[in-house]
Amino acid sequence: MSEHLRMTRDAIAVAIGAYEHALRLGHGYLGGEHFLLALAAADQPAGIVLRDHGVTPERVEQEIARQAGAALFGDLDRDALAVIGIDVDAVRASVEASFGPEALTSASQAVHPAPRERRLDPRRVSGASRDGVFLRHSPSAEQSVGNAQATARARHDTSVTVEHLALGLLAVTEGPVPAILSGLGVSGPVVRSAIVDRYRQAG
Repeated sequence: MSEHLRMTRDAIAVAIGAYEHALRLGHGYLGGEHFLLALAAADQPAGIVLRDHGVTPERVEQEIARQAGAALFGDLDRDALAVIGIDVDAVRASVEASFGPEALTSASQAVHPAPRERRLDPRRVSGASRDGVFLRHSPSAEQSVGNAQATARARHDTSVTVEHLALGLLAVTEGPVPAILSGLGVSGPVVRSAIVDRYRQAG
């Protein structure tokens, strides 16, 4: 197995940002959605391209909350509930008004806990664990980091950059990130191509 390439300082900052988003949202794992939040806020060409395409931190977080609510209420028959006077959307709005937009996200995590996964290895993502708190990688995060490593190697680069992280994340075809992009009306391949073009122009 190939040894993992080290991340640049800027890529480490993105990884730390993803970790902090996961903690802030009360998630017990580090997922692709957290990397997307961190990348969308990054003051790097990849972050600028994401925001230019409507992938802003605010919209990503709203979509994470919306999908968490959909997962929580997903097994309910909306039409059947409407017959007896229960409006699922009104219930969701009431919960969020009373307990905040993160309430459904937290509840969804309790109802649909993340599968058991490997803990984040701080040697692989430097600085991604702090204060003794370790978060497991979700499958989408594992695949994203693996894609980033593969992209860097294919280009014969000596370290993983923010560009590699973004391209690796956008190459993932399953899990929350493609669903979030779809919910925002954004094409992953289109954004990926725009990121490649932006870095090529900058180079």
